[in-house]
Amino acid sequence: MLKTMKGGVSHAALILCASLTALGAMAPAYAQDTTEASEDDAPTEVVVVGVRKALQNAQTLKRNADTVVDSITATDIGAFPDKSVAEALQRVAGVAVTRFAAKNDVMRFSAEPSGVVVRGLAQVRSEFNGRDTFSATSGYGLNWSDVSPELMGGVDIYKNQTAELIEGGIAGTINLRTRLPFDQKGRLISGTLEANYGDLAKSTTPNVSALISNRWDTDLGEFGLLGNATYSVVETNSQGTTLPRMMPFVPGTYGNTETVYIPSGFSINDNLYERTREGVSFAAQWASPDRTMLATAQYNRSSYTNEWFEDSVGSTFYWVNPATNTHTTPFTDPNLITPTDLTDENCASCYVPGVPFTFRSDGLFQTGVITTASDGWGKGDINWGTNPVSWLDGSTDQFGTHNQHGVDVPFIQPCINSGVTHGNRNCEYGVGFVTSSRYSTETRVVEDLGLNFVWNPTDKLRFNFDGQYVKASTENYDVSMGLKSFANVNLDLTGEYPKITLEDPTRYNLIGDGLADPRNYSPEWIMDHVTDSKGTEKAFRADVAYDMDSPWLDSVRAGVRYADREQQHQWSNYNWANVASIWSTNAAQSYFVDSGPSVGPAGAFQGYEPGYIENRSISGILDDNLLSQSVFPFITHDVISNASELAKRFSIGGQTDEGGVASSSWSPICERAAEISGSCFTPSEILDVSEKSKAAYVMLKFGGPDATIFDGIGVSGNIGLRVVKTEVTSAGGISFPTAFTTADLNCEPMTPQQIAQLQPGQYAVTPQCLAVNSLDDQAFSDFGSALSTVESSTLKTLPSFNIKFDVNPKWVVRLAASRAMSKPDIGLLRNYMALGRGNLNQADIRVGNPNIVLGTNGQPFSYNYSYTGSTGNPRLRPVMADQFDITVEHYFAAVGSFTANLFYKEFKDYIQNGTFIVPITNNGVTRDVRVTGPVNGDGAALKGLELAYQRYFDFLPAPFDGLGIQANYTRIENDGVATQNIVIDTADGGATAGSAETGSINPGRLEGLSDDAYNVVLMYEKDRIGARLAYNWRSEYLISVNDCCIGLPVWNEAEGFLDASFRYKLTDNIELNVQGSNLLGTETKFLQQVEGPTEANPNTAAKFMPAGWYENDRRIQVGIRLKY
Repeated sequence: MLKTMKGGVSHAALILCASLTALGAMAPAYAQDTTEASEDDAPTEVVVVGVRKALQNAQTLKRNADTVVDSITATDIGAFPDKSVAEALQRVAGVAVTRFAAKNDVMRFSAEPSGVVVRGLAQVRSEFNGRDTFSATSGYGLNWSDVSPELMGGVDIYKNQTAELIEGGIAGTINLRTRLPFDQKGRLISGTLEANYGDLAKSTTPNVSALISNRWDTDLGEFGLLGNATYSVVETNSQGTTLPRMMPFVPGTYGNTETVYIPSGFSINDNLYERTREGVSFAAQWASPDRTMLATAQYNRSSYTNEWFEDSVGSTFYWVNPATNTHTTPFTDPNLITPTDLTDENCASCYVPGVPFTFRSDGLFQTGVITTASDGWGKGDINWGTNPVSWLDGSTDQFGTHNQHGVDVPFIQPCINSGVTHGNRNCEYGVGFVTSSRYSTETRVVEDLGLNFVWNPTDKLRFNFDGQYVKASTENYDVSMGLKSFANVNLDLTGEYPKITLEDPTRYNLIGDGLADPRNYSPEWIMDHVTDSKGTEKAFRADVAYDMDSPWLDSVRAGVRYADREQQHQWSNYNWANVASIWSTNAAQSYFVDSGPSVGPAGAFQGYEPGYIENRSISGILDDNLLSQSVFPFITHDVISNASELAKRFSIGGQTDEGGVASSSWSPICERAAEISGSCFTPSEILDVSEKSKAAYVMLKFGGPDATIFDGIGVSGNIGLRVVKTEVTSAGGISFPTAFTTADLNCEPMTPQQIAQLQPGQYAVTPQCLAVNSLDDQAFSDFGSALSTVESSTLKTLPSFNIKFDVNPKWVVRLAASRAMSKPDIGLLRNYMALGRGNLNQADIRVGNPNIVLGTNGQPFSYNYSYTGSTGNPRLRPVMADQFDITVEHYFAAVGSFTANLFYKEFKDYIQNGTFIVPITNNGVTRDVRVTGPVNGDGAALKGLELAYQRYFDFLPAPFDGLGIQANYTRIENDGVATQNIVIDTADGGATAGSAETGSINPGRLEGLSDDAYNVVLMYEKDRIGARLAYNWRSEYLISVNDCCIGLPVWNEAEGFLDASFRYKLTDNIELNVQGSNLLGTETKFLQQVEGPTEANPNTAAKFMPAGWYENDRRIQVGIRLKY
């Protein structure tokens, strides 16, 4: 357990106490100012009303909406049907959620669902009370886990558009509605107190919320005040194992007749999260005595902190950089992974021959002991003349020792070039085995202040004025560190999960408890990362509406809106560095794993400070047979979570308490040489974007109760046009290519021997002789940098048309057509580019090369070099969608409906990875640079079907007449929408996902899109009892087209989650509740796509291999809810 409660008094707790004290003191005034209560105002009418009322309200909103809308409402504080906004949204037809902290890293779950996908698309506009809201990240909208569900009065999901809706979501718009004092009839005091328990985390955490609201009539009008606060902690555990990128070996490599696949390693992870969420919402309202004016002020603040520790153990059998290698390159060298029957003539009997690797019929590795030849620690590094080392001749388990603190500490590996006995032993066999400790803490804050004024000067004319200020911030510190030893890995993939047995490495002298003994490890690497981002927006809108005296012309509405958004996203590189790797210059000091002063002189390395390693257990994950042992050395939590302590011990400039310096090449973030003075970020790590939006609309509402056709079919709807101008300014810079070196410009005539080796058509001129005359390219390539600001502007028109036919009081047919737009994610507008100059080789100097500049003698004189870069694209246009809905809706009871919805979306300018040419000037020289990054691509389409049904079975005899059901089904088909293959968080200025070459697999699917999904909710609501059993299922879907650490498309297998709740009213004012999440303990299973269509081979069939298995907590929540 991290900690049940944060130390000190939280921001939300202070406001919570102040709210209850101040507004609670107003209760007597309410009693004095009101007349005798009517029956409608009696206490029995303001107590908990249950789910039935909430469903009735949502059904009414859907039926009366101006376009296609689904709603979720909470009639009571704390009565939101799920414990996060995203969890509730997944119950709606057409809506799915993502459960990863980052979509391109499948090993990082979020404590709660973090993303929302509507109709297979992630371009969802987020709103707070009909206004903009966003998180200070590289995305455009809100992180859905930021918001406390206890603050919500309801959520509306708009799946099509009207002209008066703010632009921004081709997937849809999700509007989060907080409560207002005039929503209640009078005074309301409500609160919840709950406890959360996770079966893996094995800890109990609190959830507290309170609301107090009141309203008063005076001679100056009616006033209302509302305060709502919530504090919630959830501690949850995520555990699992992954098989990183599969390595394909060509037929014959291991005696196989077809391509076989061996995992490049394994990883077992145990991640403990503590999520703390604080939220406050204040609202004040005033209505004039004649009710012609209404003023509303709202302030909302949500603070989300996620702190987590992760322990992981694993091995890398071979290394292929997933970010730069193509997906489909097969390997031919069996020695990349050495079979167990390997023998070495210089190492007789050093490895007992074993059983050869076995493979499944589809080529997947099944069984075998995996090892690799290893270069040794300290090879060529140790100065035997100054280091007091004694070798123990003839020893079978100990090849040498180093005297440390008066104790002979043995070397692990004797593969050292020296004249010492045993010092020239051949390199041994064993794959690197790493225990990694990781700590991360992230805090996101969103604050929103809104002012609204409605004025009805006449019974036909209405004005609405609305102003808003949003402020968001994100801070994140993330660090991990690995300790390394060696093992032979006996891997068995024949069962439900991998079975991993760690065997002693061949001819290593592990001592003591082997892989449980810290003396057998060295500090291998360290990696830190920092985010520090902020964003603000000021927005204002004005609307006017005029009602008409006509059955067919209801009203005309018009309005304007202006928004000014500034966002600075500072996101550092993941700053990996060697501490004492076996291949590094620090390898000689890796044997100082235990620490303390030793032989180094003052000011030199004197060993690592003690107290940074502890043994911890990593067990009980998925299957007790997953790993052959459970206890391993890890960096202590106190050290890994303390940035200054880590820097002192392990940074390149560290200074230990003993006065020695650290052995490392790690320069922590905020101490790197390339950082901008006074900051912790390099120029390429800073994204600075401003956006100004100007919009105007006009909309005609037509029809109504008296507008009928065909003898009684009611007609109503709206038609309108919205015009939006968006101006984007992206500040950044350019890093110009590396300057030509002296060697590059060393022009010497070719020798006769060199000329004789030339191929036909090649010139007898060296690259250096062309470079020395390419003066413009020398000026352009000065390794300098320059500030750059790009401004772009777009003007879009968004027509919309919605018509509803009330066939009779129970049947509605609705048609909706509109053009929608989604603005690019902020991270894609990055304006930083590092330029590279193309190489010039001797083979390029040939007849017909258009880049060669010929001299007056007809011979090559100079060369026009090519230049490339990778960047975001501040010139991106919004994605446009023409969208159509046809719905048939049957309302047969207050809570009873069946709806069917056919939808179709046709896209233009969908953003995907591509190349474009940008002219860039430096030192008066302009060159066309071929840039890789996000571009607006071709059009495509998406279509689908949504079915939804809900009802209570009131016709059943008591007590079964309280039973009810909600069920929905969604089918989506992607018709040519290309996978984006872009990322929005980078540190090098680029926005292209790894492996973006012609060898990359095209999975043929949008990320996050399931073909099929359904929800079934069984309900019971009668008298004092309320219960719900909810099952959510979705078919397989693509998580990431190119996972960061696998470098292949990664898929999530089909999965379903079961949640339940039970409520019991002790009295009309007090309710007890129990809720359970993930009751089935659903395992998340990943697949990696190892084969599939590529640009070069578009007809290759898809093939999938396992990538990972994860499980999360079953969570139980018990509590009490009060309402007066």
